[in-house]
Amino acid sequence: MRTGIISVADLVAMPRLRLTLLAGGAGTDRPVTWAHPSDLDHPWDWLTGAELVMRNGETLPAGGPEQLAYLRGLAGTGVAALVIGSDPRTHDLRAETLAAADELGFPVLSVPYSVGFAVVARAVADANFSGDSARLARTERIYQAVRDTLGGRTKRGLMSLLERELRCQLLLVDAEGAPVIADGGRRPSAPVADAITAAVAEAGGAIPGVLRIDAGPGPALLAVEVPAEETTLLVLVGAQPGWVDAPLLQHVATAAAVQIASWSLHRGYERRMGAELLSQLLDDQLDAGTADLRFGATGLPASECVLLAVRGARQAGERDLHLGLSRRSLPYLLLSTGEVLYVVLPDRPDALEFLRERVGPEASIGVSVALGGAHRFAAARREADWALSVAESSSGRLARYGDQMSLALLRDLDEARLVVDRTLGALLDYDRAHRTDLVGSLAAFLSCQRSWQRTARALGVHKQTVFYRIRRVEQLTGRSLAETADLAELWVAMRARALLDGRQER
Repeated sequence: MRTGIISVADLVAMPRLRLTLLAGGAGTDRPVTWAHPSDLDHPWDWLTGAELVMRNGETLPAGGPEQLAYLRGLAGTGVAALVIGSDPRTHDLRAETLAAADELGFPVLSVPYSVGFAVVARAVADANFSGDSARLARTERIYQAVRDTLGGRTKRGLMSLLERELRCQLLLVDAEGAPVIADGGRRPSAPVADAITAAVAEAGGAIPGVLRIDAGPGPALLAVEVPAEETTLLVLVGAQPGWVDAPLLQHVATAAAVQIASWSLHRGYERRMGAELLSQLLDDQLDAGTADLRFGATGLPASECVLLAVRGARQAGERDLHLGLSRRSLPYLLLSTGEVLYVVLPDRPDALEFLRERVGPEASIGVSVALGGAHRFAAARREADWALSVAESSSGRLARYGDQMSLALLRDLDEARLVVDRTLGALLDYDRAHRTDLVGSLAAFLSCQRSWQRTARALGVHKQTVFYRIRRVEQLTGRSLAETADLAELWVAMRARALLDGRQER
């Protein structure tokens, strides 16, 4: 028995409680920190260990396998003992259940109907009065650590102070096991991160009071949800049974939430300053020396970064992207112009994959070539915009400048407009003046592989009409669709026009 904490044997020895030991006598030295009445089939989702679970006998599972599963769940969680409130409707404990309790050294007791659970709970509370005082003192130290951290009165981070109080390692992570770098905290190992992701998925996103995470050999990790804008977990590694209870964990989670909120305010300020800088860089408002100096201070290596233009991001995409990048300690610049979201990121698969996940699968993304230096932002914007126009007409909805033939032939939006004006200008002017759609007929003709019959069916007109329209196109453009060079020039011009319109000509 721990000093100042009552044991199961101490409770059995109290005549007024009239507790009867049914099985598991080898475990009666287990400490009891709290008495928890519950008729749930999975009460361990709200327990941390060393609790006395009290359950009405009539709600016990009647079947042997169900009783065994319930018993093993309690024992595996570190619960001190099970007290069954007996009444005439109490189900009999199966012989195999009692045998399993003896094998596990897990005490199972009964209390008569005339002794209420409140009496047992009060006995535990009275016996652990000194422990309650110690718990209050620990709670005060937790919030003092928050005050010292926010007030700058300590050089140690909050997570480090909490680890010292809880006597275990702490991880602050999101639902995917990625670290939340709000206080320079620890990074989980790959197996632990995978185990966290699996546990959250198994819980269906509904995090219980205490989430147990099986991360391999050794006791399960304990996790509690931290109130924050995104799903956040505080994970305890190596917690000592009975030292950290569920109420104390909630205080620790609240302390972590205060730290995250303070950090988020600071990151919000940095985001606004970054947006202002990106706006100035894109509009070429800074001289070369100032641009290099201020961009260099962002921590983004120019030779390894790209500018991305995003259109069609889901409503919360920008906020989710900011929070996610900040939590992962990824350097970035972010600017929303209303229609297009511009982002500067390291050109790494994980960063681009994360951006795609946050803005949503329906968003279109154009990627520039490597920045190389602050002087190239204006050019990178044209590249990203041009790639965005390609992405919007492609199935993958993502394009890199220079990756596709149309981009290799046409270097930017200005050159695309020049090609359209030079090649299709007369045709477009004719359509506007005569309210015709010869350009549409040309697009259909090219899409139908220059088949007169297929084009006629696509346009819903006679084949002779198609023949007349294409001849008129050749007259107005001065190019023959029978000549390979002319055909290629018309195809590139039509492709450029489609990209400028932000759609694919069919």
